[in-house]
Amino acid sequence: MPSRRRRPPDLPLLSVPLLFLALLTGSPCLLARARAADQPGLYLANADPNAPDFTAATAHTVLTEPNLVVITHGWYERQPWPEWTAQAIARKVDPNTWRCAWYDWRPQARRLRPSQAATIARDVTGPQLGRRIVRLAPNLRHVHLVGHSAGTWLVNAAADIIAKETNAHIHITFLDAYVPDGWNEQALARLAHQSPARCWAEHYFTRDPLNLTENPLPHAHNVDITALNPGFPGHKFPWHWYHATVAGRYTTDERFGREPVVLKAGKVTYGFARAREEGRQNWQMSVALAPGKSPIRIHRPDR
Repeated sequence: MPSRRRRPPDLPLLSVPLLFLALLTGSPCLLARARAADQPGLYLANADPNAPDFTAATAHTVLTEPNLVVITHGWYERQPWPEWTAQAIARKVDPNTWRCAWYDWRPQARRLRPSQAATIARDVTGPQLGRRIVRLAPNLRHVHLVGHSAGTWLVNAAADIIAKETNAHIHITFLDAYVPDGWNEQALARLAHQSPARCWAEHYFTRDPLNLTENPLPHAHNVDITALNPGFPGHKFPWHWYHATVAGRYTTDERFGREPVVLKAGKVTYGFARAREEGRQNWQMSVALAPGKSPIRIHRPDR
């Protein structure tokens, strides 16, 4: 399992008692802390092994590294897997040129319906993340945004802000994108369609019996990984698999522990290998992979 060293606090659990105590006592200080706990948090991985795993970015934080990767979750997420994946990437990249982070918007994502979380991601928390990244590092060269489920709308909106305010190249990784009824899937990765020289998007998804999230995206390079799931088709499997493509093995769930991490379809290796973090040559190959609604399918060699 991933490292269980010091982590950022579980903000949703802290905010409720803080808010109750603030209202009970009328303390403006406590009320300010409760409101702060309800805000999305951006946490930066530390390269120093003697420091905490992550540091919360503040309004005064400035990044000097020219490249950034940010991982985020979807609707009603309980596991801090974006933290695990950001830390796994941080262990592989040059800390002088890359900064890795995860974005915690769990208070906003905890809604009755996933469509409500997707709306908040698209209209509120996504633009907030985009503006925060621009303030953190206005001279970015490359940004890699990874989002799962309803969080795909968050990274999509953040990418639009970054593209308008910086000259950075942008890589978007969608994991089992959730498209609410009546929404247009063509809105996801539209930036890659409009500015293919600056942005490339990929989408890893699984098919399920209810047909809820198996949405090939016309403006992304789509990869169907359903056949790699060792059990019942699961909406969360794509993030387990993507993390494994970084770590080299499944470490996020005991059910997958003995499963091989299958990455290839034909001669193309997928997952983290398609990221700029893995080298310029890999990235040049990625941007040559065409978008479209006909997905590539990855199968285990023995099946």
